[in-house]
Amino acid sequence: MTTKDRIIEEAFKLFLNNNFEKVSISDMEQAVGKTRGAIFYFFKNKEELFNEVIDRYIIDTQNPHHKFEFSEDISLEQFIYQYIKGINTAMSKMLSLSVINIYKQYFSLYIQASRIYPNFSEIMTQNSINETKLWEKTIERAIKNKEIRKVDTRRYAILFRSCFLGLAFDRCLSHGLNTDELLGIYLDIYHQLKL
Repeated sequence: MTTKDRIIEEAFKLFLNNNFEKVSISDMEQAVGKTRGAIFYFFKNKEELFNEVIDRYIIDTQNPHHKFEFSEDISLEQFIYQYIKGINTAMSKMLSLSVINIYKQYFSLYIQASRIYPNFSEIMTQNSINETKLWEKTIERAIKNKEIRKVDTRRYAILFRSCFLGLAFDRCLSHGLNTDELLGIYLDIYHQLKL
């Protein structure tokens, strides 16, 4: 891991556990084991470092083109499994950092980003739109290929996405998202639609 990557990872942990305003340069020096000169060699200020953390751990992580393996010929059932796999991969990466109650802290960081990161809401809204479009495309193809019955693709795309968001939010204060539970819900919906 490069020095810059280590600084970003340690800053991520600090910002997860503390509000942006409460994280001091001294906290960063201690967490990284480097002087402020070494930290600010890579970042001009704390806000730039925070923005880099948000880029890497929220925006890129939640970008559907990075999160899921998608191909034009994938079935809805295959997409459901790929979707769960993408969530598991992202969660494993976060859990490897050994942050206590990372689920709750991640939502907190998300809210901080909406205050501090320029155009964060617009970027994340676009990520959400892009992810919903992937669901829509997959559902449309499943209808065309007679995998499932004809349904309102937009509504079902929103339903699939909302199941993930709802469970993730609902479970963030306790034990975090259980992807086996989410997969079970997805497969129940899928089997109700299947021809």
